Amino acid sequence: MSENTWGFVATIVLSLGTVVMVWALVRRGLRALIDGTVGIAAATTFYARVFVIGLLFVALTSLLGARFDFGPDAAFMEYVWRIASVLSGQLGLSCIFLGVYLVLVTILAAALGRRNEQ
Repeated sequence: MSENTWGFVATIVLSLGTVVMVWALVRRGLRALIDGTVGIAAATTFYARVFVIGLLFVALTSLLGARFDFGPDAAFMEYVWRIASVLSGQLGLSCIFLGVYLVLVTILAAALGRRNEQ
């Protein structure tokens, strides 16, 4: 395999690694929040799957623009900077997705929390 292919594979691994890391960090808290608010197992599964699918789509979207078309004499740091550039875009889009998802789940929790208190 060429260096261009290795650069793309490294970008895929790191991009999906960030998705797994974010999912591992928020999985239990998100499930507990949705279980406590909605109380329907199917809803918890649905919102958790939408969260993972959204993160995966953000990661895969950022990979679509990744181009590793360096010549055979390209320095190693050119690959590093290209990978960092792709991951920068992915992390930015992930932050936007997390913010929007957080707002939607907060609205859901606030609306259903009031309904259960009455």
